[in-house]
Amino acid sequence: MNYYHLAMRDRLAAEYVLGTLQGPARRRFERLLPAHPVLQRAVTDWERRLNRLAVASPPAPPPPEVWRGLERRLFPASPRRSWWNGLIFWRGLALVSVLAMIVALAPRYVLPPQEADISFAAIRGKQREVLWTVALAGDGRLRVDNLRAMAMPPDQRCFLWLKTASDPPVMLGALPDDGSARTLPVPAGVTRPGRGELWVTMQPMAPKLQPPVEPLYQTRWQAL
Repeated sequence: MNYYHLAMRDRLAAEYVLGTLQGPARRRFERLLPAHPVLQRAVTDWERRLNRLAVASPPAPPPPEVWRGLERRLFPASPRRSWWNGLIFWRGLALVSVLAMIVALAPRYVLPPQEADISFAAIRGKQREVLWTVALAGDGRLRVDNLRAMAMPPDQRCFLWLKTASDPPVMLGALPDDGSARTLPVPAGVTRPGRGELWVTMQPMAPKLQPPVEPLYQTRWQAL
């Protein structure tokens, strides 16, 4: 497999960082990483892109079920009580150490409960390269990242639309095209923005844009 192919490298790196690359394929990818700098750069780029989601996510403590689950996994009940299990001080000290480490790493690795089912989408170009990533947070905001600056005609802009099966497309806003990020509010009339498809059109700027008949690019939401 040609790991220097841009689309293949980008797709594998994205699936590896998101966690959807599993089993033998993930282990093979991890063995290849130390010997392929281009794969390492692709993984680093995707980690940087997804870490931007943490900036838009408000911090929140994990629910009590997480702590109870950790305690059950770290100290399972045993039918035999050894002298070690009788030392409550050492067990408490170990639990406190583990919890302190989790709290220290939580801002980077733990999603708050209300963000656990963030909807995420990657909008790809004609060559399957990722042009934008879109994340829908629980507070109803859309976080849009333009991953590479684009050469746009002077009188044209790219616009993001939400298309459901039974309704005409609803415009969500203008997309950034200079390699930057932007936060878009969900329109008031849209009650379930995580349903349906995301469409991208290229149109001239106008006070009121007509809904498109078909998109330039389109994609579906994924649960993150």
